[in-house]
Amino acid sequence: MRLHSHGANYVGSVHWAAVLDSISELRDHYEEEEEARMLAGDHVLRPSPGPRLLYEPVQDTKADLLAAIPARPVVDRMVARYFNAQGVVPEILHSGHFLREYERFWQDPGAASLAWIGLLFSVMCVTTQYQQSIEESTDPETPMRVNVFREKTINCLVLSEYTRGGDYVLETLINYLTSEMFLSKDGEIGLWLVQGMLVQLALSLGYHRDPHNFSNITPFAGEMRRRVWAVIVQLDLRLSSQMALPRLLKLQHYDTTEPRNLLDTDFDENTPELPASRPETEVTPVLYSLAKSRIDQMNGLVSDLVNDTREHPHSEILELDRKLQEAEASLPPIFRWQPLSQSFMVLPQIVMHRVLLQLAIQRQTIWLHRKYLTPAYSPAHYQDSRNACVQAAIKILEFQQIVDEETQRDGLLYPVRWMFMSSRPQAVFLLGISILCYYVQLTKSRPDVALDSDTGLRIHNLLRNTYPLWLRSSAVSREARRVVEHLGPLLGLRGRPEPAPLVGATTVGPAPWVPPQDPVPLMDPPNWDSYEGKPPC
Repeated sequence: MRLHSHGANYVGSVHWAAVLDSISELRDHYEEEEEARMLAGDHVLRPSPGPRLLYEPVQDTKADLLAAIPARPVVDRMVARYFNAQGVVPEILHSGHFLREYERFWQDPGAASLAWIGLLFSVMCVTTQYQQSIEESTDPETPMRVNVFREKTINCLVLSEYTRGGDYVLETLINYLTSEMFLSKDGEIGLWLVQGMLVQLALSLGYHRDPHNFSNITPFAGEMRRRVWAVIVQLDLRLSSQMALPRLLKLQHYDTTEPRNLLDTDFDENTPELPASRPETEVTPVLYSLAKSRIDQMNGLVSDLVNDTREHPHSEILELDRKLQEAEASLPPIFRWQPLSQSFMVLPQIVMHRVLLQLAIQRQTIWLHRKYLTPAYSPAHYQDSRNACVQAAIKILEFQQIVDEETQRDGLLYPVRWMFMSSRPQAVFLLGISILCYYVQLTKSRPDVALDSDTGLRIHNLLRNTYPLWLRSSAVSREARRVVEHLGPLLGLRGRPEPAPLVGATTVGPAPWVPPQDPVPLMDPPNWDSYEGKPPC
């Protein structure tokens, strides 16, 4: 819990900021700077403080909204890009069904509902952002178009009284939230609040109950409801994880089954009975969603545990870790991690999804085991958990380096680099680097905690190699600036050029690692009250 002149804010113990707050002098320095920044901000006229849906006044009429839609050839290209960006945009629209409605819209635009017009604007907004990112467009008109499409999406939602629900509202909200997440470089509580509205609205519309419970829902509508619900559950977990706050949806709250692994051409509005799922060796628009749901199911269980104020036995932690490994092994073959040297012929979207799944798995491993890093737990008795936590953090930083290298112009991930520019992966990178910073400090302050020479050197190399990446990001991200402020003193890099990576270790066999003798602050034990049966402060 942080107290300041504007009130207080809370971050859970699994949030990266809670780890860095364990380093006392750095925490005090950050709080002083944050207080000064907030006080200075009182006198500055700022843009909207969060997602526009929470703050946007509406003055448009339906005629104004229709007039803002570009000429059909322009919109045709944007719609085509949306449905060709498989694996990048949310899989919530059936291409054939949407295109039939799209054709009817152009025949009589005035007959379209405000909610459907909002859906069209949301498609244009996400597509424009996607196109801008893959082309690295410097056209000043592009951000203006994004803002216009986003504003019109919001106006359509408000004018259609979206809180009452209805057709297309959830799909429009999901696209809108996707757009806001793309714009956000840091974790933003406003996004989590919008997601809360989306969850509550979906619950009120019965999406948490499987369509087979209701005879008046057609097979087509039922399957599309399953697709939408799967995305909502994933968004809930993603944004709650970024904020290190409890998820809103628990397994016992819904019985909606997974969508089937089907192509859009396998069914439509006239299908009397859904066909069986295609085998998981066939990539469909929803296969990644199915893979993600297996990891997300574990993510939910892990999140529930770490947000529980009661103590859980170590055996329960180990059992969840075992189930997490089983979930990883159950992934469809196409989404299991393979070295890049074996992935030259794999689509960039598939490699991207492999990376994102691995980041989710390593984050959950840290969440499960990180409390055992603290001095309150015997290093000898819990050494396996300590090792699991540190190794997961190391893997996260190794993936960060892979992402940085492969999103360069000639890299394998260059066509999908925009997915790594958002706050979504950055939150995991922040957690990884925070854990390693914390553990390095622990080895300096406690003689009973040691690193073998190879692991210690590996960590120090990773931290030094990661520093320039955060330095570049610090121009647009306040969280990246905070990492630079913490990592600089830790590595002795403040005000100095980034050094070349260290050479490999030459020591034979395990030996205590002596960390670099840079001037660094001492650590306070972190606040692990939520793990020790105490209410959070």
